[in-house]
Amino acid sequence: MENQSRKTRHQVALQVAMAEHLIECDDHDTAQQIIIDGLKRQYDDRLLLPIPRLKTNNPEQLEKVLRQQIKNVGDRPLLWSTLGQSLMKHGEWQEASLAFRAALKQRPDAYDYAWLADALDRLHKPEEAAAMRRDGLMLTLQNNPPQ
Repeated sequence: MENQSRKTRHQVALQVAMAEHLIECDDHDTAQQIIIDGLKRQYDDRLLLPIPRLKTNNPEQLEKVLRQQIKNVGDRPLLWSTLGQSLMKHGEWQEASLAFRAALKQRPDAYDYAWLADALDRLHKPEEAAAMRRDGLMLTLQNNPPQ
């Protein structure tokens, strides 16, 4: 059994490396397919990392898989954040803002605050956007106290 999990871990590393390489070679659709196949086989955070760099013709397919993963493996901040970033790429501001809020509910993250603020700007909610930027800045300052 131990051998099997090592093999799976190795396989995920290979899938991620292949996806990264395909993105660099501008073959985003194949990269997306590798990531989707990998996620369907077994959830692994590492498979989410290349997703924000994907420029795919079919983001809906990927978003559907991410939502399915949220149902299967539960509320993971990285899943919600990745979904939000994907939704922002094609202007789904409302859905993206909900995804970032779901991520932030579980753990504060300066990037998610910034993306949420951008989505809120697009939704013409400047006051709320400013509040999110302030929260993100406060978080950054807390995590990096002056020397």
